[in-house]
Amino acid sequence: MTVTLLTGPPGAGKTTVAALLTADVATPTVNLTSDTFYRSIATGFVPPYLTGSQRQNDTVAAALVGAVSAYARGGYDVVVDGVVGPWFLPPFRDAAAREGWDLAYVVLRPGLETTLARATGRTDAELRDPDAVRGMHAAFADLGDLETHARDTSDEEPSATAAAVRSALDAGAYRLARPARPSPEDHRVDPPVRADETTTLRGFLDYHRDTLRWKVAGLTAEQLRTPHPPSSLTLGGLLKHLALVESSWIAEVFDGDAPLAPFDTVDWDADGDWEFHSAADDSPAELLALLDAAVADSDRRLEAAIAAGGGLERTSARESRRAGEGAFSLRWILVHLIEEYARHNGHADLLREALDGASGE
Repeated sequence: MTVTLLTGPPGAGKTTVAALLTADVATPTVNLTSDTFYRSIATGFVPPYLTGSQRQNDTVAAALVGAVSAYARGGYDVVVDGVVGPWFLPPFRDAAAREGWDLAYVVLRPGLETTLARATGRTDAELRDPDAVRGMHAAFADLGDLETHARDTSDEEPSATAAAVRSALDAGAYRLARPARPSPEDHRVDPPVRADETTTLRGFLDYHRDTLRWKVAGLTAEQLRTPHPPSSLTLGGLLKHLALVESSWIAEVFDGDAPLAPFDTVDWDADGDWEFHSAADDSPAELLALLDAAVADSDRRLEAAIAAGGGLERTSARESRRAGEGAFSLRWILVHLIEEYARHNGHADLLREALDGASGE
C-alpha cells in the first residue's frame, strides 16, 4: 500500500489535486483531508497556526495517522490532503516502518504572491488572514533535505499538476525512505548506580517506561488487542492503563488537576476498566501517542515541582481515600509509578512471548 501526503501552504491547490489523483485509479484509494479532522473538534477548537494549538495539532496528527493506517491495513492506497509540514512526518514514518506501507511526500509550493492571491481570495476557506498565510508559506520555504519533494505550482492548472505528480509517483519519485525501526531496547538507559534519590527514582521510572515501549514495538493493532487466555489482559490495554496511571497520579492526585483526555470524560461508574476495554478500538499509533503524551505531561509537572522546592517530601494536592492517611509524598508517588510499571512489564513479557516468541529482560 502507498500513502501519499499531499501538502503545502494554503492556496497551493492540494484539495483539487488530491481529488484528481484519487479519481479513476486502478487500485482502491481513499482521499483524506486533515481539515475534516480539525472540523470534527466541536468544542475547544484552536486555529492550528496559533500559539496554544500544539497539543490539539498533535492529537489531530495522531488521529490522522490512525485513520491512514486503518485504511492501508484494509488494502487501500491513501492520499492525504492537508498542511503536513516536515515536523509532522515522524509519526507517519514510524507507522510506515511498523506496518510496511510506502510513504510519499509531495509539497505543492506556489510563490508567495500566488499563494496570497489564491488563499485570501477564496470565499469558502477558513484561513484568509494574510499574515497567517505568509507564516504558513514560510514554513515550507526551506525544506532542507526534502527540497526535492517540492513542486512550484505558480503557473500550473490543477489538472497539469495532478498529471505531473501522478507520473512522478508512478516512477517512484517523492518516496521517503522507510526507516529501519530500532528496538526501543537500544534506547533504554540503565538507572544511575550512584546518584541522589530523586535522580535514581526518575531513572528507574524512565527505564520501565522504555521497557514497556520495547515490549510493544512493531506489533499490529490485532496483536495489541489479542489476549492470552484465560486472562483478558492485552498489551494495548496495558499501554492505555499505564497512560491513565501516569495522568491519574501526577496530574490528578499530585497537582490536583483533571487527568488528560480522554480519561477526563470517562464514566468510570459505568465501566471501571474502560481503558482496558476501549484499547481494542485504538491503533498502535494512537496508543503509543497517548502514553507519550501522558509521560510528557508527567515529566513537565515533575520538573515544575522539583524546581519549586520541597524535594521528595513535597505532598500531593489530593489526599488518600483511606481514612487518616492524608496526602501522598512525591517520593511515595514515584515509587508507586515504578511499582505499577514493573508489575505490568512482567505481564507484558508473557503476553509478547505468547504472541510472537519475542522475549528478553
